[in-house]
Amino acid sequence: GKYRNVSGIFVDLFDRGGIILDCGEGSFGQLLRKYGRAGGFAKLEALRCVWVSHMHADHHLGLLRVLSHRAALARQRREKGEPALEKLTVIGPPPLRKWLGIYQAIEEGIEIDFVDNARLFPGKEWVGADSGSVLSGLLAERLQIKITTVHVRHSCRDACGVALENTDGPPWKLVYSGDTRPCKELVALGQGATLLIHEATFENTLEDDAKFKQHSTTEEALRIGRQMGAYRTLLSHFSQRYAKAPVLSELEGANAGVAFDLMAINLSDLPRLPSLLAPLSRLCKLEGWQTEYEEEE
Repeated sequence: GKYRNVSGIFVDLFDRGGIILDCGEGSFGQLLRKYGRAGGFAKLEALRCVWVSHMHADHHLGLLRVLSHRAALARQRREKGEPALEKLTVIGPPPLRKWLGIYQAIEEGIEIDFVDNARLFPGKEWVGADSGSVLSGLLAERLQIKITTVHVRHSCRDACGVALENTDGPPWKLVYSGDTRPCKELVALGQGATLLIHEATFENTLEDDAKFKQHSTTEEALRIGRQMGAYRTLLSHFSQRYAKAPVLSELEGANAGVAFDLMAINLSDLPRLPSLLAPLSRLCKLEGWQTEYEEEE
């Protein structure tokens, strides 16, 4: 939409690199807007992993530009005699491997390690010869992050949610739903989450639309957070009918917040996250954001 880009979450692990959760069109441009040109390319160079939830274009179409710019950085390093850029790990549904294979045949220098989401299901983590080296050489030793995925309920057969758990230093757990109806598999995966990022495509009065399109309402997303025992829930993936802000009155009293483009949240900020709802609501009224939506309806 005019005011909000598609799905793309950058998890900054600082000196350990970074992970992108879903990489919709424009994700690389958002990195540049957030960190500036030099900072954005530095984040791209330090990127270690991209995780894709499912094959709808708004969740993966930006991956090609990320790969293209990393290939260019790798060529520059070779020309300067600098150490090679570390190969990027891409985790996603099986059709993504074929799609990326076609792109690799067109553009030279696209080098990735691909891991099927199904190989990260609970009890099946990193099964298979082609992913063992990724685990030992990248995620376990460098990122110190455990990645676990589960199937979720969406219109794509291979749609998944994911959990990232820190294994080095203070424990934390980040859970991302991707696109989904409320599902028990995600609740089980996210038990005790520090932060749940859950889609809330529709307001509560549009539950029938949410069921038909295999998405979630605000209350359904908040309920999943409560069932997980998540410390905080951050709502995202709002329908374009909410051009500037979702219906914030539905979050009253919740241990939650709403996501906006270029929003940055440190774990130390999470205690204050719900306190942003009241001033945000006042801003919406002042600017007439939700009034515009009501008039459209």
